[in-house]
Amino acid sequence: MEERTPVKNQSHLLSWITLACFAAGAALGLLWPGLFTYIGFIGTIYINLLKLMALPILFCTVFNAAARGIKSASRTLLKTILLFVVLFTASFLLCSAVYLPLAPGKDFVLTSGEPWSGTVADLSLNGFLESVFSPNIFASLSGGAMLPSILFAFFMGAIAQKVDAQKLCGLMDELETVFSRMLSCILWLTPLGVFTLMGKCTADFGAGALGGALSYVLYAWGGCILVFLLVMVLPLWLFCRIDPITYFRKTGRVLLTALSTCSSAATLPETLRTCREEFNAKETVTGVVAPLGCTVHMCGGAVSFCLLALFTAQMTGRPVSVGLFLLMLALAEALNMAAPGVPGGGIVLGATYLSLLGMPDLGLFLGMYAGVYRLLDMAYTSLNVAGDVTAVLLIDRWEARKKA
Repeated sequence: MEERTPVKNQSHLLSWITLACFAAGAALGLLWPGLFTYIGFIGTIYINLLKLMALPILFCTVFNAAARGIKSASRTLLKTILLFVVLFTASFLLCSAVYLPLAPGKDFVLTSGEPWSGTVADLSLNGFLESVFSPNIFASLSGGAMLPSILFAFFMGAIAQKVDAQKLCGLMDELETVFSRMLSCILWLTPLGVFTLMGKCTADFGAGALGGALSYVLYAWGGCILVFLLVMVLPLWLFCRIDPITYFRKTGRVLLTALSTCSSAATLPETLRTCREEFNAKETVTGVVAPLGCTVHMCGGAVSFCLLALFTAQMTGRPVSVGLFLLMLALAEALNMAAPGVPGGGIVLGATYLSLLGMPDLGLFLGMYAGVYRLLDMAYTSLNVAGDVTAVLLIDRWEARKKA
């Protein structure tokens, strides 16, 4: 314990420095946008470094969690999936309770802008399963396909325990230690990375570039903040005795990283560090819940799909019946789980969602949506990451109560 205190103090200092750089980058991007034309590449390098470490650390943590106890890891996996569904559904229903009476899209009129010219994803259960069960694990690892990598690492760890492959388990333990030390070095670049990423973001958008999309962005951020407080923070306060101030203090750096990178994969190393070092969550829980959550648990997606569906329905005058609402929820849950197999990210998923709901051609609206998606993604990704931390802590508490 005495050895870890200086590390935690350094971590908290780095969090405050990161917060200051976050604010400075956002302000300087508005005041001197030309600067980030020249230094914006630093933020890209920072994201690349985080993604570089994400998969090796993910592979080792999932392998080690399975190798240390396959029965415990399997039970944790099932509990995790159940909790993900509950949190996603709660987030969707909470946002619906706000967006339905407020009707944000009722009087929305969009008369200018470039229509979206992309294509929706061709989704099928067969295609999704084929993308999950990759024929080439090395291609999956090199391509950043996280779900196939998680499944392979879990299976490999389970078999290693079964055949008592102690040398392999020892090697994976040592690799995880080495990768974690490498990550610690990279994380010292967080203030610089956050500074350039936020500066580039505000420089690209400017103070008045939102136009008619401002109301949509505000509703999205409002929904994310509400879900964050009631679905993420409140359960931890009630069931884990983690008060909001402690939660904000300990998750500050991981949330700032998510805000600036807009990537759950790039934030995963910081998520793992936060759960282990700040909240002392067990390795066997963190090693399963956090990597899986980074891939298929997206409460930010619940807010995104809910607002997108209700906003466009209200904008086009389509009544939201009970049947349509249940379809919205079911498709949102399915797309949320299938997201790792869909190329193109949130914009393609949004267009696919509207297409599956039978919404009319909304090319101009989707053009606006694509234009401000970076600002939306900042909120959605941060909520996704907060959901991962919350899930880790709830499962960890659940496991601790069972053993008590």
